[in-house]
Amino acid sequence: MTTPLFVHPVSRRLRDVALALPEASEGTSCVNRAFRVGKKAYFYLGEKPGHIYAMLKLTASYAQAQAMEDPQVSPGKHGWVTLRFQADAHPDPALLARWVVESYRALAPKRLRDAVEVSVEG
Repeated sequence: MTTPLFVHPVSRRLRDVALALPEASEGTSCVNRAFRVGKKAYFYLGEKPGHIYAMLKLTASYAQAQAMEDPQVSPGKHGWVTLRFQADAHPDPALLARWVVESYRALAPKRLRDAVEVSVEG
C-alpha cells in the first residue's frame, strides 16, 4: 500500500484546486510540492506531522492578508504570502482556495489567466 501524497483533507483540497487550473503541473521544490503554470511556480504546499505549510502570490488580496494580523499568515515581499498552520486549525478552506486561484492568475500567461474565474467554492 502506498502512502498518500497528503494526509490532511485541507492539503488534498488545495492540491485538487491547484491541479484543476489550466495547464497546471505538479513537481517538487525542496521537500514541498510546487505547482506551476509553464515554468512559473504559483503555489507551494507541504506537510509535516500535524502541520501544513503553503506559499502563494497574492495581488488583490495581499492587503487583506496583511490586515489579518494572524500569526499563521505571513505576508512577505512582492506579494508572496507564507501560511503555516496546524492541520486541525487552518484558515477558511474557501479563502485558501481563492488565494490559490489568485496566485495562479498572478503568474499565468494572459491567455490562461483570462480563462479562470477568481471565485472558488469551499
